[in-house]
Amino acid sequence: MPGGVAGRTPRGELCARIGKLQANMAAGDVDGALILGNTNLFYFSGAVAQACLFIPREGSPLFFVKKNPERVRSDSELNAITAVASYGEIPRLLDGCGFRKVRRLGMELDILPVNQYERWRQLLNPGEIVDVWPAIRQVRMIKSPYEVAIIRRAARLADFMVATARAHLREGITEVELAGIIEGEARKRGHQGLVRMRGFNQEVYWGHLLSGPAAASLTFVDSPTGGSGLSPASPQGSGFRKLKRHEPVIMDLVGAWGGYIVDQTRTLAIGVLPEGPARTYRAAIEMEALLAAAMRPGVLTGDLFRQAQQLAADYGLADHFLGYGGNRAAFCGHGLGLELDEFPVIAKEGAVPLATGMVLALEPKFSFPGLGVIGVEDTYLVTAAGAERLTGADYSVGADP
Repeated sequence: MPGGVAGRTPRGELCARIGKLQANMAAGDVDGALILGNTNLFYFSGAVAQACLFIPREGSPLFFVKKNPERVRSDSELNAITAVASYGEIPRLLDGCGFRKVRRLGMELDILPVNQYERWRQLLNPGEIVDVWPAIRQVRMIKSPYEVAIIRRAARLADFMVATARAHLREGITEVELAGIIEGEARKRGHQGLVRMRGFNQEVYWGHLLSGPAAASLTFVDSPTGGSGLSPASPQGSGFRKLKRHEPVIMDLVGAWGGYIVDQTRTLAIGVLPEGPARTYRAAIEMEALLAAAMRPGVLTGDLFRQAQQLAADYGLADHFLGYGGNRAAFCGHGLGLELDEFPVIAKEGAVPLATGMVLALEPKFSFPGLGVIGVEDTYLVTAAGAERLTGADYSVGADP
C-alpha cells in the first residue's frame, strides 16, 4: 500500500526529459522555452514554485525562483537555481548567460493568460512567440520507467479506494458521506488530494462518486458522468442523495500519488443489480477487455474509438454509449500522468499511433436517464507486447449486506 513521502525526481530523469524537449525544439526551430505552468514546472524541474524555467535549445536550463528558493533547492535536482526578487531581473540574467536575444521563444500558449503573455513579451522582446505545448506534449505522452513505477503506486492506492467504497456501502448513506470516507482513508495513505486537469475551465474534485439517476445528469466537465454536486458553484460530483438498494453506484475517484494520476471506475450496488443494469455492466467489462487486447504500438487512437462504437452497437447499447441524445462525451479513453486529461485521447478523429510507454485509461460507460450510469474504467500501460492493466480492483458490485 502506498504511504510515506515521494522523493525528489532524480537529476538523470530531469535531464532526459529536458533533452527530449530540446530535440523537439530543434526540430521545430525554437530557440528557447519559457515554462511557467505548475505541471510543466514540476515535470522539468521536480519542483512547484512561483518561478519560471528557461530551457534553451542547447545547454542547461535556468531556473529563476521568486518565492522560497530554499524550498525549491531542497525539492529540485537542477543546478542553476537563481533567486530573483522580480521577474524584471530575468532579461539581464539571461543576457549574462548568453541568451541576450531569443529569436523564437516557446511558451505554453494553451494555458497562458493574455496578460501574462503580454508581460513576458514586453520583458523578453523575442522575435516571435510560438506554442511550445505540442513539443512538451510529445515528451510527456511517453512515460519513463521512473514514472511508471510511481503510477503503479497510484494504482494500488486506487484499488484500495474501491475496496474502501465496497466496505462502506450501506443504504441511506449519502454520496458525499461515502466519498468523504474514501477520501479520508486515501489521504492517510498518501493521496495528494490535488487532481490536476489541463483543459480550459475543466476541474474536478477527486472524481465522481454517484448513485442512481444523478449519475446520468451530465455537467460542464468532459466526462460520461456528472452528478448533482453540492451547489451551483460546484455542479458536478457527489451530492446529498442517499444510496438505495439495487441501484448502480459509480465509483470513479482518482488515485493520485507522488504527482501522478490513475483512473479507475467500478459499478457497485447495495445488494445486486437488476438484470438490465447487470447485463450492461457485463458488456462494459467485455468491451474494455476487447479494447485492451487491441491496444498495441502503432494502433491509431481513432481506430480504437471506432471499434468501441461498433462494440456498443453489437451489444445493442449504441444509444447509451458515453451519454445519450446530444449529451455525449467525445472520447472513451484518455492519457494519464501528471494530469487527468493528458494525451493521447481515444476519440473518433484521433490520429495518434499508440507507442510503448503511453499510459491511458479505457472507460466504456453507458448512460440511462432515470436509471444512472453503468460502466467500468481501468488504467493501462502500452508495452511492446500489448496493454498491461495497472489498476487491479475486481469487478464485483459489492456484497449483499
